[in-house]
Amino acid sequence: MLRPRVRLAVPVALALAAVLAACGGEGPVARAPAGRVALALHDYYLEPTQVRTRAGRVRFDVVDRGRIGHNLRVFRNGRTYLSISTLKPGERATATVELPRGAYRLFCSVANHEELGLRGALIVR
Repeated sequence: MLRPRVRLAVPVALALAAVLAACGGEGPVARAPAGRVALALHDYYLEPTQVRTRAGRVRFDVVDRGRIGHNLRVFRNGRTYLSISTLKPGERATATVELPRGAYRLFCSVANHEELGLRGALIVR
């Protein structure tokens, strides 16, 4: 028989693991072979979390599916390659940028949204 503390620790550990998994954990890699990346900004995660596309002209189709405003930054090596200003819930934006090969950070720069999980990765090949 489990002691009371052990019985409580197991459900708490499982709940914590579920919360952490939903907050920006690595998910499957979405492919955007035609250079068109579709992203949904949620409270507080990015969908998809990881995207792979080709080098060159890349189009970003972004929608805010959260209950508060979010924006999008595409960042690499100290440089912001793309910045989509804050969208209200339900709003959409489209932007195109030339991206060389490399690994980029995708994130929302509003307050502490990135730290809360609204972040992802873009691999350009």
